[in-house]
Amino acid sequence: MMDNQPQLGNLDEDGYTQLDFSSRNITRPVLSKKGFYAISLRWRVIIAVTLGVLCVVILVTAAVLSTMASSSCPPSWITHENSCYLLSTPLTSWNKSRNHCLKLGSHLLKIDSSGELKFIEEQVSSQPYHSFWIGLSRHQDNGPWLWEDGSEVSPNLFQVTSTETQEKIAHNCVWIHESIFYDQLCNVSSLSICEKRLSK
Repeated sequence: MMDNQPQLGNLDEDGYTQLDFSSRNITRPVLSKKGFYAISLRWRVIIAVTLGVLCVVILVTAAVLSTMASSSCPPSWITHENSCYLLSTPLTSWNKSRNHCLKLGSHLLKIDSSGELKFIEEQVSSQPYHSFWIGLSRHQDNGPWLWEDGSEVSPNLFQVTSTETQEKIAHNCVWIHESIFYDQLCNVSSLSICEKRLSK
């Protein structure tokens, strides 16, 4: 039969059992320096790999976003085939209109095809009270009509209707009103059409 009575050596002066909290033969785990560096190196590798993956994800995301941005038109520009068009421009002269388009990374409208011509005619016909400068002008009276890049306008696309009066003041710039192209004094204020090519 086991003796459940506390040992006398463990009783205090009032007769309560004393508890001995001092450590007896308790061994603490010792982590060697080698083990510490091994764990540290493992975490370094994990962190480095994680950061590397995050960097790749960020780079891919940035590339995708820049591709999307370059393959779409800015706000308020209209997309047609491979170009963007801006018709909401300030009322100003032909030269100032050209400079305005240049500041936007574009140029005054150049019509290259019958499909583009039809699209432009539809756009300007919806604004019958406005005329729009295009990138067509000439350096001298009766000279050839040239686009800003120096190329001549195709005679198969459209003809420029003369608005010159008997005063013989040179009308050396072109605007479109509804679906008709007119020569005009270059310093007259008008809206314009800016065009920029979509990046491929």
